[in-house]
Amino acid sequence: MTPAGKPVYFSRHMREFLGFDVAGKDRPGEPRLQSLLAAMIHPDDLARVSQRLDHSLRTGRSYALTHRQRRFDGTYRWIETRLAAMRGEDGAIAQWNGVCLDIEDQVRAQEELRQAQDKLARASEAASLAELSASIAHEVNQPLAAIMTNAQACRRWLASDPPNVARAQAIVERIARSAQSAADIVSHIRALFSRTAGPRTPSALGSLVEEVRELLAEELARCRILLDIRLAPDLPLVAIDPVQIQQVLLNILRNAIEAMADMPADRRRLSLEAVPEHAGLRIVVADTGPGLAEPDRACEAFFTTKPQGMGMGLAICRSIVEAHGCRLRAENGDPVGARFSFTLPMAKGDEVREPGSPLPSHSASASPV
Repeated sequence: MTPAGKPVYFSRHMREFLGFDVAGKDRPGEPRLQSLLAAMIHPDDLARVSQRLDHSLRTGRSYALTHRQRRFDGTYRWIETRLAAMRGEDGAIAQWNGVCLDIEDQVRAQEELRQAQDKLARASEAASLAELSASIAHEVNQPLAAIMTNAQACRRWLASDPPNVARAQAIVERIARSAQSAADIVSHIRALFSRTAGPRTPSALGSLVEEVRELLAEELARCRILLDIRLAPDLPLVAIDPVQIQQVLLNILRNAIEAMADMPADRRRLSLEAVPEHAGLRIVVADTGPGLAEPDRACEAFFTTKPQGMGMGLAICRSIVEAHGCRLRAENGDPVGARFSFTLPMAKGDEVREPGSPLPSHSASASPV
């Protein structure tokens, strides 16, 4: 392209891929770049590509972007486009050079891998739930059987003539011990299942949030969702199990991503905010999706509005947050969306604070590949 952004040359491979040459789509009164983009780029990606091109032409910066591009036979294939300016000795831009790499096979392979991982994760969750149920049934069976046996014996001693109250009282104590044993077994298995026994260490929330953002980067880009992260400066360290809190954030954010799948692209917004509050650090995650049908039940075990959901994700999140001495709140946003919040305890005797630099927003439409 010229320094001003007018395309002047397509390579032979480019012409063969598109089915026309650089001037093949010229229309009177319309800049060549706009007419070419309209003919080449998938309609859903056109605004994003145009925005990035305009930014590069204004600033002189190179870019790399993935999008769908129309082939000569009318099919759209995933392409990675890279653009850079060639400058003269005086530093002025002499021309723009671009290259388009066909990555359709790579994208398809990644999508198939993601689907396989999702299926594996669902199978693992189902297996874990089945294991939990079997464990509870097996372990609780013995104290429940003892309760039944002792209850029958107690009834016989009380029905005798005269009633043997002393023996009945002794059996009632056995029943109480068996009931407590059953309760302890259920509590123990639940703790193992929800991983509530992890260590509490002074941790920097900023580093943890950065890891979460990296883990979700591809998913956010694929769904074209902006994640706006706002961390107050000079955040204190928090006493948490980092792995568990990361699990909570990932679960809530992934639920929000799924909830916004059917929303218009310009309305898909996610925010994660952290501010000090009393003796803790308040975390708020909000989206612009359809909201919660029943906010009061959102974190209940086995409650789900997803066709294939298990209703365990937010229940486990609630267990983890409660194990940290906090409460997970779910409510509808104002005016739209869902909002989840909880407070993490500050590390005792905390004298070290993490650097006060809020993380930048992560957007699918503004992140180079």
